[in-house]
Amino acid sequence: MLLAIGAAGVLVSGFIHYYLYFEGGYRGIAPEELLGLTISRSFALNAIAGLLLAEMLVVSIRFPRWTLPAVLGGVGFAAAAIVAYVLSRTTGLLGFEDDQTSVEAVIAVVAELAAIAALGPVLVGLRPVRQSMPPAAG
Repeated sequence: MLLAIGAAGVLVSGFIHYYLYFEGGYRGIAPEELLGLTISRSFALNAIAGLLLAEMLVVSIRFPRWTLPAVLGGVGFAAAAIVAYVLSRTTGLLGFEDDQTSVEAVIAVVAELAAIAALGPVLVGLRPVRQSMPPAAG
C-alpha cells in the first residue's frame, strides 16, 4: 500500500511538471543555463522522471527486487523536487524569479511530501537486519 501511495505522489508531481511545461507557459523559458539545464528543460525532465519512477514503484509491488532502486529513486525525486522548488524561490535557481506560490506548486509539494512520507518507512524496512550471533559454546 505504501508503494502505491508513493507512486501516486511521484506521478502527481510529474504530472504537475508536465502540465506546467505544456500548459503553464514554462516551455521555452531559459533565462539562465547550468550545465545545459534550463528551467524549461528541468520541468520536462521532471515530468519524464516522475512517470518512469511511478511506473517502477508500481512494478516493484509485483517484482520485489525492484523495490530498493524504485524507492530510492522515488524518495530522491521527491526530495530533489522540493529542494529545487525552495532554491528557485529563494535564490532564483536557473533564473526563476517568480515569488508567488501557485496552486500547482502547492499540489506538487504536497504530493512530494506524501511520497517521502509513504516511501520512507518502506526504505527503512528494506535495510538488512543484523542478526545477533549466538554465544560461543565452550
